[in-house]
Amino acid sequence: MYGRLSIAELAWPAGILLLGLLIPQVANDYQLYIGCGLITYVVLAIGLDIIMGRAGQFAFSHVAFYGIGAYTTAILQQRFGIPFPVGLLLAILMSALLAWVVALASVRLRNIYLGLATVAFASAMHWLAQSWKTVTGGVDGLRLQPSDFIFFTSTTDASNFRVLVVILTVVLLATFLLNRSKLGRSMAALRDSEHVASVSGVNVRRTKAWAFVISSAYACIGGGMLVVFNSFIDPENFTFAPAVLLLTMIVVGGMGTVAGVVIGAIVLGILPEVLGATMGDFLVWQEFVYGLILVLSITLMPNGIHGLVTSLISKNRTST
Repeated sequence: MYGRLSIAELAWPAGILLLGLLIPQVANDYQLYIGCGLITYVVLAIGLDIIMGRAGQFAFSHVAFYGIGAYTTAILQQRFGIPFPVGLLLAILMSALLAWVVALASVRLRNIYLGLATVAFASAMHWLAQSWKTVTGGVDGLRLQPSDFIFFTSTTDASNFRVLVVILTVVLLATFLLNRSKLGRSMAALRDSEHVASVSGVNVRRTKAWAFVISSAYACIGGGMLVVFNSFIDPENFTFAPAVLLLTMIVVGGMGTVAGVVIGAIVLGILPEVLGATMGDFLVWQEFVYGLILVLSITLMPNGIHGLVTSLISKNRTST
C-alpha cells in the first residue's frame, strides 16, 4: 500500500491533464469559467480533507488561508509586478509560517475547542480584509489584471483553464505522495485514535501542526487560483459560506478519500448552476439546500458517495 504510487494514482493526474488540454477545444468561455471554479473547489476541498478527513481535526480556518493566498498573490502581482508563480510561492511560504504559529498556539486543543479557536482566527482575518483598506481595498475589493506567468500572460478563459489544470495535477500528485508517506500514515493514525497513535510512537502535536500547515498551504494555492480566473476579489469571497460549502463537499463525496473529495467538489460545485438553470430564484435558499444535503448525507450516506459506491461494488462482487 505504501511506497511508490500505484498505476491508478498516476492515471488520475494524467487523465486530468489530458482533459485539460482537450476541453478548451470544445467548451465555450462560460463553461471554461465554471470549470475553473470547479478546479479551485477541488484543490480547496482536498486541502480541507487533509486536516479533517485525513488527520481528524476540527479546524475551520481554511477560508482564512484561502483569502490570504488570494490577496497576497494579487497584491504582489498588481502593486509590485511580481509574476504569478513567484507570488504564489511567496504566499504559500507566508501562509505556512502563519499556519505554523496558529498551530503551535492551538495544537493542545481538541475537537470543538480547536474548531472554535480556528473560527476565531478566520473571523479575525475576515475583519482585517474588510478594515485594511489601503492594502486589501476593504469592502470595495481589488480589481485584478490578467496573471503574468513569466513566459506568457493568461488573458483568456481557455488559457486560465489550462493553467489551473496543471496546478491541480501537481496538487493531486503531491496529495497521493503525502498519503503514502510516513507523515500521511501518522495523520491516519491520529484520526483513528490520538491515544493509540501516541503509544505507537507518533508525535501527536507535531503531526497536528504539520497537518494544519499543509492544509493551509492547499487553501493558499486555492486563493491564488481564484486570482487567475477572476477579475475581482473582495472580503465576501472569504466568508463562512464557502467554508460550509467545502465541508459539505468532503462529507457528501466521502471524507478521507481523494476520489470522494473530487466527486463531492464537482457535484456541489455544479449544483448552483443547476439550481439557477432549473429553479431560478430558488438560489436564495442555497445555504439551506447545502445544509439539508449535509444532514441527509450524514444520515443516509455516512461514508459519502464514494463509500456508498464502494460498498455497492463490494456487495455485488460478494453476491456473484
